[in-house]
Amino acid sequence: MTAWLSALTKPSVTNEPPAKGDQTRIDVAVLVTLLIALFLGFGIRDTASNASHSVELGDGLPTIKVPDTWITGKSEGALLEASDPGSPSAFKAQVVVITRPLAAGEDAVAARAAVGVQHTQNLEKYRELKSVPVTVDGKSGILVTYSYVADPTREQGAVAPPVVVKAQDLIYPASDTQAVIVTVATDASTWDEEQHSIGIIQNSLGMKMQPPATATVVTQEGEK
Repeated sequence: MTAWLSALTKPSVTNEPPAKGDQTRIDVAVLVTLLIALFLGFGIRDTASNASHSVELGDGLPTIKVPDTWITGKSEGALLEASDPGSPSAFKAQVVVITRPLAAGEDAVAARAAVGVQHTQNLEKYRELKSVPVTVDGKSGILVTYSYVADPTREQGAVAPPVVVKAQDLIYPASDTQAVIVTVATDASTWDEEQHSIGIIQNSLGMKMQPPATATVVTQEGEK
């Protein structure tokens, strides 16, 4: 091994070693090439992680973006279903989009209450964690975060522990008579890892958090 390294590193017997100035230029060129390759690698990685495709939800409804690595489809009652086949959990990260009729005078908050009742009936161990006001394309909506327990392998006859799921319902009015509900859900243990993909979905709708309301205190003159 020592002889092999010596043969590779000793000066060539047929060529003169480069002058000091030439060697410096060669070293600089190599360093620049390495830096360019490094930046190109980061750029390719970022482009791949941000790659997405648009899905039309229907007349009068928004266009939504889904990560390119996710598999999309439709089912009865849903405008869109997509999931991440690369999720490490048995419960694959997913998004489901549905619509719900709005009664006269009903808003996103009222629709949220009805959706919460449905979740209580249909989801095991359902628990709402928090809700925050948002805007979607300038319309007032609400983002509800919750958890529940799922058993994704049961239908396949496999024996595996249930999964604690963390999910968010983005609820906002598409019109005076129709609300859109965009639900993202992942295994609770991979929620943080899936935030980039969730961000692609929610940001494509123009979702923005509303600033917290500030209270105004009015006091009488002379009162401390």
